[in-house]
Amino acid sequence: MRPGKLYIKIFLSFLMVLVVTEILIFGLFMVTAGREVYARFEQYTVAKVLLLKEVVEDKVNTLPKQPVSENRSLAEFLIRFDRTIGAYVWITKPDGTRLLQSFEGALPEKRLKDFEGSCGKDFGDFKVFSSRKKHWGFYGLIPLKAGDGESLKLHVLFKKRGPPHSGGGFALGLVVIGLVIAVLIIPISRFITNPIRELRESALRIAEGDLSHRAGVNKKNEIGDLGRAFNHMAGRLEKMIRGGRELTANVSHELRSPLARMRVAAELLMDKLDKGDTKGCKVHMEEILEDIEEVDRLIGRILDLSKLDIHEKATGMDEIDLSWLLREYLEKQESIIEKKKLTMAADLLDSLILKGDRETLTMAFSNIIDNAFKFVPEKGSVRVEMFGEDDTLRVHVTNTFEVIPEEELQEVFEPFHRAAKGVPGSGLGLAITKRVIQAHGGTIEAANSKEGFSIRVRLPLSPSEPAAS
Repeated sequence: MRPGKLYIKIFLSFLMVLVVTEILIFGLFMVTAGREVYARFEQYTVAKVLLLKEVVEDKVNTLPKQPVSENRSLAEFLIRFDRTIGAYVWITKPDGTRLLQSFEGALPEKRLKDFEGSCGKDFGDFKVFSSRKKHWGFYGLIPLKAGDGESLKLHVLFKKRGPPHSGGGFALGLVVIGLVIAVLIIPISRFITNPIRELRESALRIAEGDLSHRAGVNKKNEIGDLGRAFNHMAGRLEKMIRGGRELTANVSHELRSPLARMRVAAELLMDKLDKGDTKGCKVHMEEILEDIEEVDRLIGRILDLSKLDIHEKATGMDEIDLSWLLREYLEKQESIIEKKKLTMAADLLDSLILKGDRETLTMAFSNIIDNAFKFVPEKGSVRVEMFGEDDTLRVHVTNTFEVIPEEELQEVFEPFHRAAKGVPGSGLGLAITKRVIQAHGGTIEAANSKEGFSIRVRLPLSPSEPAAS
């Protein structure tokens, strides 16, 4: 994986700081030393011992039933710790039997003799022994508990020794080093934290209700990518929240009518039952059941719409013969054609395969065709046409409906909008259809034509990205 620009900049910056720091520390160690240096060196060593202890205990407890000598993850960690930190590490039983070790061969007995006679410092549940024979050296002894309760000992002997003891003055050197590092870190910290702070402030503004706010982070690196992803997320959230509010308001309005009718029918039914009059009760029950079915259909449509709002892209890639699909739905309209005495014409392409989600596309085109026959007046006409253009497909469905004002044409795709009063339906069909078409990378529009009202769909034969809404 190619490293990002920001990663390279941070790496090189900290590498420069590290090199400068190491040169200063090395120089100071060569000319000065003292108790302060020893104390700090000891603290640094104890920290590494503590880190080793925590990781080893974690790996032992992760596989409590596995013998320590067979714990491969622990063995690999000990080797990596040895190579990285520079320390001999081994685990023994109380009798001295070695179970695991980070090195090959025998123990470094010569180095261990340097710690003979040292009492060591107790750091709670482990000890660190030190030696000042010419150079400083450290050896840690840590008691462990295996998964089966067996007592073990973890040994760590640091390979690298501290610099020779030569006097005081090291404290002043540490102060100088601290100042140099602080000066070098300031611009690096600002470089990283400034855009992150801007993102944080933008997140707080959006959290406080300013849904239209966007972060102004436009850098050409990973921080810039984060800013653009943040703005994309904010846009989606704004769209979802505003859409949710509108949907809630519309759902409340649409549910009120059937609920009111059910309440009236139930009250009439209760009155009759209280009087012992069962005449007409069946009619009221049928009315209640019809209203329940209407509410159930409305809820189903709302769920379909919500799912499509969540998934912007088509989730399936089936091969669909759209001509066959349209013919099948046109055949289902025979009873309406006969009842309304309609004229129906279809100009469809043969053997044209479209890739997409079969379930949602079937729902979309069934909504278009159902609406065309539902809203066409008696003795009117319905015409379905297909056109192929390179890698796209166009479908026009036209009926002899009344002319709709131009400013209202886009409203037919809004949830709960009805093109005609008194016609049953939820007003969600075309709203669902629009989301399906957009999820397949296509477009849909409503238009007035010489023949009447027309729904025009354009779809790529192989969808990739959804069209902008």
